[in-house]
Amino acid sequence: MDQKLPASNDIAADGFRLLVEAVRDYAIFLLDLQGHVVTWNAGAELMKGYRAGEIVGEHFSKFYPPEALARGLPASELKVAADLGRLEDEGWRVRKDGTRFWANVVITALREPGGKLVGFGKVTRDLTRQRAHEEELKQSEERFRLLVERVADYAIFMLDVNGYVTTWNSGAERIKGYRADEIIGRHFRTFYPKDVAASGYPEYELKTAAAEGSFVDEGWRIRGDGSRFWAHVTITALRDDEGRLRGFAKVTRDMTEAKRAEALESAGAAREAVLEAERSARIEAQRAIKIKDEFLASLSHELRTPLNAILGWAQVLRTKGAHARTAAEVDRAMEIVERNARAQVRLIDDLLDLSRIMGGRMRLDVQEVGLVDVVQATVDSVEPAAQAKGVRVEAVLDPQGGVVSGDAARLQQVFWNLLTNAVKFTPKGGRIQVVLQRVNSHVEVSVADTGIGIAADYLPYVFDRFSQADTSLQRRQGGLGLGLAIAKQLVELHGGSIRAKSMGEGKGATFTVHLPLAISRHAAKARIHPTSGESQETVPIPRLDGIRALVVDDEPDARELIRSVLESHGASVQLAASGMQALEILQADSADVLISDIGMPDMDGYQFMRRLRAAEAKGSRMPALALTAFARPDDRKQAILAGYHAHLAKPFDLAEFVIVVAGLVGRT
Repeated sequence: MDQKLPASNDIAADGFRLLVEAVRDYAIFLLDLQGHVVTWNAGAELMKGYRAGEIVGEHFSKFYPPEALARGLPASELKVAADLGRLEDEGWRVRKDGTRFWANVVITALREPGGKLVGFGKVTRDLTRQRAHEEELKQSEERFRLLVERVADYAIFMLDVNGYVTTWNSGAERIKGYRADEIIGRHFRTFYPKDVAASGYPEYELKTAAAEGSFVDEGWRIRGDGSRFWAHVTITALRDDEGRLRGFAKVTRDMTEAKRAEALESAGAAREAVLEAERSARIEAQRAIKIKDEFLASLSHELRTPLNAILGWAQVLRTKGAHARTAAEVDRAMEIVERNARAQVRLIDDLLDLSRIMGGRMRLDVQEVGLVDVVQATVDSVEPAAQAKGVRVEAVLDPQGGVVSGDAARLQQVFWNLLTNAVKFTPKGGRIQVVLQRVNSHVEVSVADTGIGIAADYLPYVFDRFSQADTSLQRRQGGLGLGLAIAKQLVELHGGSIRAKSMGEGKGATFTVHLPLAISRHAAKARIHPTSGESQETVPIPRLDGIRALVVDDEPDARELIRSVLESHGASVQLAASGMQALEILQADSADVLISDIGMPDMDGYQFMRRLRAAEAKGSRMPALALTAFARPDDRKQAILAGYHAHLAKPFDLAEFVIVVAGLVGRT
């Protein structure tokens, strides 16, 4: 007689039952509708301490501590599981011997094919070790936080990536004299003497710490009450798991007493003077390097910015489809080209004039000059720019002011520099007054404005070559700081003098020129202006159809140029005039690629990119191009370190620009 084989479903069911019963790392068992234990596996016996014969038929509330039973927890868990189909929870559970363990519990409602509830499946995992580890880590972090906060002998605080204070401990309050609410959010250069802060030394410390991991130094620091103390400082760069710079930890120790003792032991004041002289020399060297770097960066920026608009718009007009452009579009492009070309000529003239003056090659075409006519002509030439800005210019010129011997063109250059400076630094609604009068044997011309004024500590340097009160990337006014230096040299070549006066920032400034009524004549020499030209070869460039680009630049001409180029190759473009506006746009909408300038007011391109990268989700980085007139190799390195993927210098070639953008979005 043939033997009947068991059905395949029976074999599968038996196999699954044997598998569950053999599992030792999880307690897996069934409950009936009232919560009584129906089955019991090996893992349940190991975890809870009951053998199957002891627990099957008992209510599962035996596993809960008294406080959970008081809350009605077992019954409520079954109700939730029945209503929702599943419940997951964590909490303390009790073994047979009365000991507790932290459990992760999953209760699943079991239903027949027709939907009738027939019981519950319960899976329990012992997480006691994991919870203990997490609790230990949490307690350790809390102990460390309390330790740092209560340390009184060391100032321990955190800085963000740009050097602004984010945390403050009791030692910092004691040593530096600031409460947390007074200093958090301020830049750490606050702790440095003015000359050291102005030299760029604090930024140099952060740059070194970011590059090498840490920076250690000793030097004078300033407390909140203005007193000085000798500090030993350690700055440590903090990076996340992906290597991105997140900020800095700074530890400062007051070593004033130790320094005094060292000075007394080792020859007293003489040794301290030598050490201070060495440190001053380092600071002075750093200041000289900073001035040189700022001048080279500003020179590059000021030369490249107008060139960018000139070459860019010229290429736009020469591209295919230029014949379809309207006369208004062509006129606007030519107006931009002409305006930037004139700015370029003025800059080159200033550089050439300075070179001639410094080399003793400046020659004056000396004639009898009616100074009233020269000043009036200059006022007339500046008037349109002043009116466009909403600045009123008043001229009070004494017709009997007298005649001087001089070069009319050079004298007009002097007053042009003074008046254009006054217009540049006087806000809308302000006033400029020009007064010419005879004072004894001299003619005095004063240009007074109601503009931003000059800080007292900067006033002595206002006529220095390459001198600018604001040299940061966020500065609002361009230029190389040559105009006043050239004006001073030209006035002195005429035998006169010039002085500046200001009551302080926000209180306007007055520049006064004194010229004698007779000076020596010199041979005249023609001025020669070098010119150059460059042709661009058209190259095939990829399309950017469907690409969404965000362009950030504070210069309207630059924004329009970049938008025109990108849209002509198929991209859709959003424009932002500042880093803050760009961040607001990105909060509401996304972009496929970012093109940003570096030198912008309020928030420069480096700070903008650090803010953007810090806000991005982990592993998500928007492709970004730094498009800037800061074109030195160091500028490129700084852009990449800040988070940009590529760096392109202004003025840029249109084909190269589009190819770089296409490469960033994978279109090459």
